[in-house]
Amino acid sequence: MISDQLVEFLHGPSFLHLGTRDADLRPAHTAAVGAVAHDDRRTVTVFVPAARAGRALEHLRQNGRVALGAGQMSHEAYQFKGTFLSSRPTDEADIARQEAFRLRFLDSLRQGYPEEIARPLSLGFAYRPGVAITFRVEEIFRQTPGPGAGEKLA
Repeated sequence: MISDQLVEFLHGPSFLHLGTRDADLRPAHTAAVGAVAHDDRRTVTVFVPAARAGRALEHLRQNGRVALGAGQMSHEAYQFKGTFLSSRPTDEADIARQEAFRLRFLDSLRQGYPEEIARPLSLGFAYRPGVAITFRVEEIFRQTPGPGAGEKLA
């Protein structure tokens, strides 16, 4: 089950990367623009730009294994591993979530970068058209550098 703290963490502002693999265990990853943990606290939908989703979707259809890495400017980071459930085009509600995510991300960038660097970084998140990828979370790992990195959370 995904804790309240990790739900908040997923909702951002986090750097999000969706990882998949093919049948020969060759990995692929793509940046994601927003995620939402569902009320059941076992499923997550992550939003990936359609232009970057093709290989991930191919891998997910082949084997269903997915990993979502989430990290923040503080270096706190987690990895959510699980099984692919579905995909669909993003809708207007998803786009609104992504825009709110992008604005939170911009605010976090401003804490470490001057405006002339932070704004172009946040605007670089092109997310239309997008694909919403839903998966069931089966394991969560701490990825924050330092003691406990790589440990599985209860």
